[in-house]
Amino acid sequence: IYNVSDFADTSYVRLKMLNGKFQEYQNTGSGYTFAGKQIVGSEIAATNGVVHTLTDIAPFYLNLYEEIKENPTMDSIAAYLKSYDKYEFDKSASTSIGKNDLGQIVYDSVFNYHNEWMRKYGSIYLEDSTYTMVVPTNEGWTKGYEKVSPYFKTFGLVQTASENATTHVPSRTYAIDDHLADSLSKAFTKENMISNLVFRKKVDRIHAIGDSLTNTAGNTLHNVSQQFANVAEQVVSNGTMWKTEAWTLRPEDTFLKEITVEAENTNGRTYAYANVFSQSASSTIYADSVSGQKYIEVTASTTSVRSQPMVQFTIPNVLAATYDVYVVFAPAQANTSGVTPDSTRVNFYLNYVHEDGKMKEDAVIKGGVTHATGMTNMFVTRIKFPFSNFSDTSFGKDEEYNDDCVRLRIQANVAKDETTKMTRTMRIDKIVLRPVIDNQP
Repeated sequence: IYNVSDFADTSYVRLKMLNGKFQEYQNTGSGYTFAGKQIVGSEIAATNGVVHTLTDIAPFYLNLYEEIKENPTMDSIAAYLKSYDKYEFDKSASTSIGKNDLGQIVYDSVFNYHNEWMRKYGSIYLEDSTYTMVVPTNEGWTKGYEKVSPYFKTFGLVQTASENATTHVPSRTYAIDDHLADSLSKAFTKENMISNLVFRKKVDRIHAIGDSLTNTAGNTLHNVSQQFANVAEQVVSNGTMWKTEAWTLRPEDTFLKEITVEAENTNGRTYAYANVFSQSASSTIYADSVSGQKYIEVTASTTSVRSQPMVQFTIPNVLAATYDVYVVFAPAQANTSGVTPDSTRVNFYLNYVHEDGKMKEDAVIKGGVTHATGMTNMFVTRIKFPFSNFSDTSFGKDEEYNDDCVRLRIQANVAKDETTKMTRTMRIDKIVLRPVIDNQP
């Protein structure tokens, strides 16, 4: 039984109907509504419940997924979502009803449904959940694809590959227009478009707190009232649909993020002419300055001027975009207070897949000298990568795709006659690639 007593401490009650759908029962201040329709007169007590009289028929609402599949103007997003639909036969829940002409058992079959995309980003087919979803029409999807796809332009199969035995610097050639490049670019583009469209609960786009909202992918969208000013709101049985013929999601709010590589992470890290030690800054005044309170100390394993210590890092999930590259160095006192301060000079080498499909190092980038005392945030270069090196996908990638294709090599550059003034020891905290928002595709 639902009646006015349900509004003792709320103005809104969500009611589950016998068909599994939900409807809203509200106290508007000037009266009561059910499914948006005005309740008139007094409630009528009956022997098995309560009767409410409405001014109009309560509408039947599809849920988000049903509405997307049923609406012909949303074919593009529907096709993507349906590609993850899976129905698995549940033998234990099914009932045997006999055999067919071949002697095979015939079942009154029960199938279990699941959708891997919805498991991760929101079960928009469930009636007992509440979501708000931005749903582009086919026109909006096309506009979005045109804006997003340049960031995920990638390469395909490796054709030749070699690596320097000492420095581990790779040289490779990739196909840039084969089936793998095409399919991966499309897959990564669509995934990063649609994964940012769902919000939990009903959302007020006009009065969002701080004018920002966090979607189910964990990304925070800003300027919400402006981005979604022209959406058409539509009620569905498990929330609200924001239908749009535009694409207003900003790359910097969704997939175009700052990339940080912690130097102490051994994955994708190689070195030569060097000894590498992980150090902690937890007990010094630099504990709050060093990322994660850890860094690496790279010392020379040889006195040769031609073989100065070097360390090479793989940079993951770089997009076909413009980045400012920085390397952060720590001082000697980050690990042990009171030691003699020192500094070093460094060079940088960027290795990535160029426009012709060849992965190779660019010419040396002359670095600077690290601070003897204090952290050093050294600018390396601004670069536009022609291809993405993306692998941060929730649904796997082709096993033939090589995603170890952006590397930064850092090498000491201290001449023989400078060793009394500088050290060849490098103390590296992290590498940072910061997207240049105003200089993008």
